[in-house]
Amino acid sequence: MIGRVKALLGLGVAADGAPPDADAELRLAAACILVEASLVDGHVDGRETAQLTGLLAGHFGLGAADAEALVVRAAEVAEDAADWNRFTRVLKAEFDRSERVAMMEMLWRVVLADGELHAYEDSLVRRIAGLLHVEDGDRALARRRAEAGLAGA
Repeated sequence: MIGRVKALLGLGVAADGAPPDADAELRLAAACILVEASLVDGHVDGRETAQLTGLLAGHFGLGAADAEALVVRAAEVAEDAADWNRFTRVLKAEFDRSERVAMMEMLWRVVLADGELHAYEDSLVRRIAGLLHVEDGDRALARRRAEAGLAGA
């Protein structure tokens, strides 16, 4: 059972026998949350997908191909996820306060990338902020930064 869970999360031993990447779980958790944000309004928008792929590449120092593979993997994992707690638990444990706020900014960038904020997207961001223990003021600041970043892009 543990082996299946690790394989699902991409944490098992690689096919070449190399040990797993220590940050793989963190990257996958962040990617799953961002993928969920792009899907929550029921419409897959290319701008949101491009935004989240670029954010993951930039934040984790990934190449374009690795970021795209991470997004594909995250979409598979997120599809089977019953809730976000397993992802936010990893983020909360591994990210300090400023990194959790940065995660909120990434969430805002994804949900705002298509130029619309759906009520489901806003609700998701609020709930993720609560699970990550990000205060309302920091969530609002992250939104302003995301809006400014998207306006300048």
